[in-house]
Amino acid sequence: MLKFVYLVALALSLTACGGGGDAAPTPSPAPSPPTAAQVWAEVDAAVEAAQTGFVNGLTVEVLKPAGVVYSKSVGGFSNTTTVAVASASKWVTATVLLRLTEQGLLSLDTPTAALLTDRQGRPWSGPLGQARLRDLLSFTSGIVAEVPLSELPDITLEEAVLQIYSASAVSAVRPGTRFFYSSTHMRIAARMAEVATGKPWNEIFAEQLQQPLGWNSTSRYGPPGSQNPDPAGSLGCNGIEYVRFLMLQLREGQYGSTRLLQASTIAVQRQDAFTSATVIAFSPYVQSAGRAYHYGLGNWLETAAGTGPTPASPVTRWSSTGALGWAPWVAADGSYAAVIMTRQPTVGSSGPSEILKGQLDPLIRSALTQNPPVIRSVP
Repeated sequence: MLKFVYLVALALSLTACGGGGDAAPTPSPAPSPPTAAQVWAEVDAAVEAAQTGFVNGLTVEVLKPAGVVYSKSVGGFSNTTTVAVASASKWVTATVLLRLTEQGLLSLDTPTAALLTDRQGRPWSGPLGQARLRDLLSFTSGIVAEVPLSELPDITLEEAVLQIYSASAVSAVRPGTRFFYSSTHMRIAARMAEVATGKPWNEIFAEQLQQPLGWNSTSRYGPPGSQNPDPAGSLGCNGIEYVRFLMLQLREGQYGSTRLLQASTIAVQRQDAFTSATVIAFSPYVQSAGRAYHYGLGNWLETAAGTGPTPASPVTRWSSTGALGWAPWVAADGSYAAVIMTRQPTVGSSGPSEILKGQLDPLIRSALTQNPPVIRSVP
């Protein structure tokens, strides 16, 4: 009897200690991966909350090198709506001109005097004659005033540039010493490209980017027939097209199986064009937000401190927001690019886009940590 009691007690003891060959506990089921709605919930909320500031609606798209991972439209706008993108044109224009430098038709160090002449056929002289293509693309050519006569729609780009020279030759300062954000610099740069190639600006654009990126033939600078397109602000296109350009930037010059620009050229485009001698004479960021961002070749260098890039405050985004609200940017760490597509009713209405861009950046970065799938491929 005592032996029986002892054996029962021993069995109970082994059971309590997990011995005796019991089966392992059933594992908990693995958590389900988050749905797309969950991944992008905070981004969706930010876009929806911002809608009241966009009277004509907006679309936001986010892309990784593999393709588009997020697209949301509100207020009746869509990524197929063709609009003028205003100063978002500048990034595209600079990229067109950089393709010409790789082809040997221009150099970033080509001075205006090498290609442009005054009404008497004399090469440009003085500080404005010394301005190089790189100075024109960074708005540090020495021009420190607008030239309204250059914007007349019924003149040629050649005449527009002659008007700029007539009005600015005397007042221009040494290239590199003043940053003056205006369309005049890029009109000169585009005219240099016309002289170098013997082709009008829109034909140059078509050959260098419009056709390689598969844009519609109707996407162009200025209205049809215009001989004085504004290379700094008159590009018209839709969001699907502009995303293809952003993908070219995100992939550092690669588009599909074709390399349209060398990565080293993209790196030069993104470098700080300011020197220790450069003073900001006019910047919309200083004027509207007190941010003294520096500039590259057709794109802004954004920093968290709102100043030029420093080791303590490096570049966080390259961007090119337009006055009508179109706002593209590429994250400086190469993780993503995004664009706010819209058409605000008045010039200077980019404020809502700038605010939304600042809100979206950390939310997008957080969403990307969950590896959202590609929803639309881009070549």
